[in-house]
Amino acid sequence: MDGLAQISLRGLGQVIMDTIMDPVTVDNEAGTSRTKNDDGCVIDSSEITNQAAISSYPVSNQWSESRTDWVTHGTYVPLRDRIKKRIAEGIPFFSLEFFPPKTRNSVANFFARLDRFREGNPLFVDIAWHFGSDPGNINSETSSTSVAAGCLDYCGIDTVLHITCCSYTKEQSIRHLEQSKALGLKNILALRGDLPRQDENPILYKYRALDLIRWIKEEYKDYFTIACSGYPAGHPEAPSYRADLLYLKAKVDAGADFIISQIIFDGQVFEKFLRDCREIGITVPIIPGILPIQSYESIRRIAELSQLIIPDSILASLEPIKNDDDAVRNFGIRYAVDLCQTLFTSGSATSIHLFTLNREASSREILQQLGLWSRSPVRALPWRSFGENHPVRCKEDVRPIFWSLRPKSYVFRTREWDEFPNGRWGNSSSPAFNDLKDYYLFYLKGQPTKIEQLRMYGERLETLADVQKVFINFIAQNINENGVKVNQLPWNEQYDGIRAETSLIKDQLLWCNSNGFLTINSQPSVNGAPSTDPFVGWGKPGGYCYQKAYLEFFTSQANAEILWNLLPSYSRLNCHIVNHDATIDWTNTETTMPIAVTWGVFPGSEIAQPTVVDPLSFRVWKDEAFGAWLNWSSIYAEGTSSRCLLEKIYNEYCLVTLVDNDYPKSTIIFDCLAQLVNKNFGKIL
Repeated sequence: MDGLAQISLRGLGQVIMDTIMDPVTVDNEAGTSRTKNDDGCVIDSSEITNQAAISSYPVSNQWSESRTDWVTHGTYVPLRDRIKKRIAEGIPFFSLEFFPPKTRNSVANFFARLDRFREGNPLFVDIAWHFGSDPGNINSETSSTSVAAGCLDYCGIDTVLHITCCSYTKEQSIRHLEQSKALGLKNILALRGDLPRQDENPILYKYRALDLIRWIKEEYKDYFTIACSGYPAGHPEAPSYRADLLYLKAKVDAGADFIISQIIFDGQVFEKFLRDCREIGITVPIIPGILPIQSYESIRRIAELSQLIIPDSILASLEPIKNDDDAVRNFGIRYAVDLCQTLFTSGSATSIHLFTLNREASSREILQQLGLWSRSPVRALPWRSFGENHPVRCKEDVRPIFWSLRPKSYVFRTREWDEFPNGRWGNSSSPAFNDLKDYYLFYLKGQPTKIEQLRMYGERLETLADVQKVFINFIAQNINENGVKVNQLPWNEQYDGIRAETSLIKDQLLWCNSNGFLTINSQPSVNGAPSTDPFVGWGKPGGYCYQKAYLEFFTSQANAEILWNLLPSYSRLNCHIVNHDATIDWTNTETTMPIAVTWGVFPGSEIAQPTVVDPLSFRVWKDEAFGAWLNWSSIYAEGTSSRCLLEKIYNEYCLVTLVDNDYPKSTIIFDCLAQLVNKNFGKIL
């Protein structure tokens, strides 16, 4: 990896550390980004309020059946080809536009929002080239380039980066492109950018989007998928509508692969624009740009900055409700849905591009009503995979199970790998995971606040029973004495409770945590479940899934010693026991050989083994796992009984993994632990 990419990834490491374990579920930032010219769409969200109302507009099922299309992995497919394939097969899609967050502290919220949008299966997102973010500075966590790379690497969404050229030399623009390539970005929206207002030397800004597209093709051939913008009503600076169409054709002829239209409010305007484009030989896909109306003042401001003409019918409808933000947003949702359905019915479009203004609720509601939001996404692998979106990680199909609840941490710690395991994990003597120093330095910013954690975990932890109660409340999804549901443990990135498969062994896990085995990861045994199973299914339809029972937990050294002595009687079980400083490191299996604990058999495919228990990786993971105790303890004042108790667990407990290799039978993991409890306490359970 060259020096440029290494510098970039160090900057992105800080970005992702702010996002790890981020539970935030509300919009709380009103950022501003403006682009109004030859190649951009105005975004001015400074006056948008924080909440968006959800309307009761009837839900359309027009596209519902198409949302189960299979997502492949293993080979990167250029975005241009995926768009063409979707259109050729009549499969609708949507894409989303965002501007970079304004502050470092808001990056965590931004990526949490992107994670939630990812659930709907957007084909791509794009990130605006926002001058206020110092967009080309790859060492700034809020720069457009860094945020785009973070979307790709940590959210797993194919990402289009806006790049403007009018304020840069050709050499600077090439540098921006080179940075993008080094970061793995494969898609560029080529734009002119805003001309400085009242500049005394406008001739200095001589480059246009057409120049940038030509440079991309000259320097990088087909490496980048290139998007450009189109103006259904004609660009306000163009000599004529016809001249603007011919300029758009020149951009396509130079190499643009598809067009995203400027904001449209009238379906007939877009339909005419589409016909006119086709008549002059523009054959590439044209995606209509849709703006959810968020507030009366914001839509007026957007129209002013972009010189858009808002239909009188919209202004007349908004006038009586202009002071009622909820009513305005509900109107915006209804209008956008009607507009999109008009385009779909006419055949002018089967896809839309939403200008989100970094807001979630209205955009999501529109997509759900249109049936574009994926209601039940298919899991390509048991863990969140990149599918065909990432040029390097698209081939990744094996991971250690330890990070299954911390996928962003795993991506962060492997972010400098040049290639990823494919087919099998292999027997490596030195898996090169990145250091935890930055992880602990930055990830706390993405945590719930100290007050939220204290309410969730308890203001005081006096005894081990108090700690056990936190784990029990998490597994049972109980409301604690503070009236708060424990939706997250310190070992979980997501703030969404337990996984579906965990519910299959919930009673056993509750027993474990009641008896001194503090569980942080588990999976039930599975013997040939259909790949469509709602609890344990993954992979292509028509396949079958298999799992060995797995349990990972903290327990006292005394329990660990008894367990170690019991293992000869349980030959089916593989066990690994470590403490925080590795003075205890016991295993009854080969010390470097990974064990597949999840696999699948699918039509026309080799057997897939996406999850392993790897002793070498476990020794890396144990530092992170034990470190979570110290992070938890830090919410309590130094010297308090609560902090001392958690530090005592860190110092004295062991981390244990158990694998039951006889997956067709009921697992004996819990039988073994029950015998341990019997020996330890002299009672039969």
